Amino acid sequence: MRSHSIRRSLAAVLVAAACAAPALAHAAPPSLARAEALLAQGDYAGAEKELAARAREGGGADRAAALLAKARLELLTGRYDDAARTAKAAAALGKEARIAAAPLRAEALARRGKMAEAIAAAREVEREDEARRARLLLGELLIRSGKRGEARAPLMTLIDDYNDDTITAEDAEGLSLVGRAAHLLRSARDANDAFNAAERVGGKQRVETLLWRAELFLDKYDPGHAGQVVKEALKLAPKDPRVRVAMARVKLENAMDFGGADSEIAEALAVNPNLAEAYFVRAGLALRDMDIAAADAALDRGLKVNPSDLELLSMKAAARFLADDAAGFEAIKAKVLGLNPEFSRFFQIVGEYAEWEHRYDDIVEMMAEATRVDPGDAKAHATLGLNLIRAGDEKGGLAALQKAWDRDRFNVRVFNTLNLYEKDIATQYVTVEGQPFRVRYHKQERPILERYVPRMLEEAWGSMVKRYGFTPKVPVSIELYASTENFSVRTSGLPNVGIQGVCFGQTLAALSPAAAEFNWGNVLWHELAHVFAIQLSKNHVPRWFTEGLSEYETIVRRPEWHREEDPALFAALKGGRIPAVEGFNRAFTHVDSVADVTMAYFAASQIVVFMVEEFGFPKVVSMLPRWAAGKRTPEVVKESLGVGTEELDRRFRAWLTPRLQRYEKQYVPDLHAPPLDEARKAAARAPTDAKRLVELSLALFEDGQRQEGEAVLAEALRVDPKQPDANYLKVRAAFAEKKPDEAARLLSKMIADGHDGYVVRMKLADLAGMKKDAARMKAHLEAAARLDPTQAEPLQGLYDLARKQKDAAGELSALRRLALLDQHDRRVWGRLLRLLVERGAWEEARKVGESAIFVDVANPEIHRLYARALARTGRHVSAIYELNSALLSRPKPEEAAAIYGELAKAYAKLKRDDYAKQALEYQKAMRGTSPPAPRAMPD
Repeated sequence: MRSHSIRRSLAAVLVAAACAAPALAHAAPPSLARAEALLAQGDYAGAEKELAARAREGGGADRAAALLAKARLELLTGRYDDAARTAKAAAALGKEARIAAAPLRAEALARRGKMAEAIAAAREVEREDEARRARLLLGELLIRSGKRGEARAPLMTLIDDYNDDTITAEDAEGLSLVGRAAHLLRSARDANDAFNAAERVGGKQRVETLLWRAELFLDKYDPGHAGQVVKEALKLAPKDPRVRVAMARVKLENAMDFGGADSEIAEALAVNPNLAEAYFVRAGLALRDMDIAAADAALDRGLKVNPSDLELLSMKAAARFLADDAAGFEAIKAKVLGLNPEFSRFFQIVGEYAEWEHRYDDIVEMMAEATRVDPGDAKAHATLGLNLIRAGDEKGGLAALQKAWDRDRFNVRVFNTLNLYEKDIATQYVTVEGQPFRVRYHKQERPILERYVPRMLEEAWGSMVKRYGFTPKVPVSIELYASTENFSVRTSGLPNVGIQGVCFGQTLAALSPAAAEFNWGNVLWHELAHVFAIQLSKNHVPRWFTEGLSEYETIVRRPEWHREEDPALFAALKGGRIPAVEGFNRAFTHVDSVADVTMAYFAASQIVVFMVEEFGFPKVVSMLPRWAAGKRTPEVVKESLGVGTEELDRRFRAWLTPRLQRYEKQYVPDLHAPPLDEARKAAARAPTDAKRLVELSLALFEDGQRQEGEAVLAEALRVDPKQPDANYLKVRAAFAEKKPDEAARLLSKMIADGHDGYVVRMKLADLAGMKKDAARMKAHLEAAARLDPTQAEPLQGLYDLARKQKDAAGELSALRRLALLDQHDRRVWGRLLRLLVERGAWEEARKVGESAIFVDVANPEIHRLYARALARTGRHVSAIYELNSALLSRPKPEEAAAIYGELAKAYAKLKRDDYAKQALEYQKAMRGTSPPAPRAMPD
């Protein structure tokens, strides 16, 4: 290991490891085999009974082994005082038992906050050669006490044991201890190498090894591999509360699965009601929802066990910070740094929740302090750098990132971000300074985007400044990235964030039209609205409100910028998944899929639409400065709108219900899978409730347990043969298995059972398409469109049919409706514009052309068609502008020649014969054997 002078070749270790047989940790004497078997099964009560008997009846080594196992079990189940006493009793039974008992006793004392006693317990055996586990724990306890320099000595003894072959290549436990020591010494590569070696000789059968490795992966932003090893640990020890907490962390990091994480924490606390890590995660879940009371309750429960737990205290500080309790925050910070003056993780914990609530300036201040508290904390430097860049200070941010890189060469976010700036931004992008906007373009996109992006942003800025009565701090940085990877790395440091735009208060970043097919105008308008909400509220606006307000802004700007999520909203309303206004952030956190997130945005937008209709936009805007003053949502709602949050909820639901009435008489799928453990319990409580059985089958399918899921689904249909979700799942299975006759039978049955609906008709249309029955397919598509006119899919099908049948009128009819629903599809807008121009529907074509620019701005044909519509409606100056845009969109030479011809005519209309003549000369050049690159003419 390079960082700590481990001299042996890792390759040699791996060769030896590959030939070694796996070994289990804590191999039990034969008399304790039954207790170990019960532990493996998760029967902790049975195991403890067996161990108690062995401790009473056995003698010598057997009794010591029983007591040590009993102490481990007491630690696992949260009886820390008992564990300390049991370990102390074991220590009296000989040298070997004393060495093994010391770290158990030390951990038990530490978990009760008795840090000095814990360190003393570990030091009792520190000098014994075999006391590696005690020295490892001693190092960790010293680090947690703010004595990282002192911790190096005991931790390095494990590295030395590896170097001199005292820890061999066949020792899975020893190699795991080396890996953990290297991680604590901030040597990630060495830690990973040691864990790799351990896994090859039995480490995969050690829960401890797997959990340590998962922690390393999570620390290095690799939740995917963390999830893999935690799943392996879960197979070995399904009841182990530490494993459950690790799985909760993985579910949050991998998919922001709040419901799943909460379920895992409940399982953990059922075994160990005193597990600090579980309360830490539970409090974090509550803070994501801004449920400060619930967070405090979880933290108080954990701190009752250990009043000095640094993570819990830090989370307590995060709760005080989000509650705008400055005095409380500073008092807890002082306490934490008094316990550990080097605990820079305090700022990381608070900063994570500050970021969730848009407190970007505060994060910069906190991370700057973190680097002063522990200058060696590479992650603190990295977080500081990333947030300085987000705030627009790229020079300072890159300097901080370089410091992070100098300390840790394995932080993927730092590596990616530095690469982005050094290799891509420096060579491929250009920043145009201005007021109120500073705009970054890809060099190839700048010529065309510079003609449209600032113009649209200035329109949005002027409108919002007037309506909000507020001017944000300028310049606002607008960064447009021509690849999804560039954008993702810029915003998160990781290569795929799966979004189109993000706002950091004064800086916003988005994909550019070259990166993906989407409506760039919608995205930029939405993100700019966040600037107003975040700054006017002084970064205190709740997530649901700022997202809903930004969605509202796009809705009122252009009709096609409206989301169409009515079915999902109806299912959520009926299923009780639309939270009350006071806790509406839960709609963004307790989700099962990307579709649920989309629904959350839509639901938030509808709340704002309702409030504007009911109370007026000025009163809605007046909520922002009240949040800025530190007031909580109930107080803000009451003062701004004149009603309480409960009355607001009641009125919103009363407003919403008739708008979704059409779904009451049709089948709308609601296929949400709760966490598997919860689904099992719910089905056990109500074994004749077919809906609960369907939910259990869905949870089983999601968990990969296909056979059991099918059996539960069959039981649901036995209990209620008409259960619509169960029948619909069978329909989908029939399609997947290519059994069209079975699918048709099931769909006919659903209709006969009274469960007709949009999705049923779409499936029938699919079946008709398979049979090439165009008439029946069209009938079902039209029925689907009538049942739900907000959905684009049937209109796409009707368009395709009309085109195959050369039915131009049918094409145009479908496209007119489709364009209002599918704002991101370039083909829809291009085909609609073309058809309108061909038909001479010039005024409609002009309006469609204006919208199409926001979808396909780099397409020269869009600009040409739009120009024709503008010219035919007497807007010759604008037509010339669009024709020049067509030239900047890199058309082919023959197309460029035609554009110059149209420009000549347009200039002639304006009596600019000089320009007309020049356009014709350019046209001639484009028709030559070596045409030049097209160039724009004067607008």
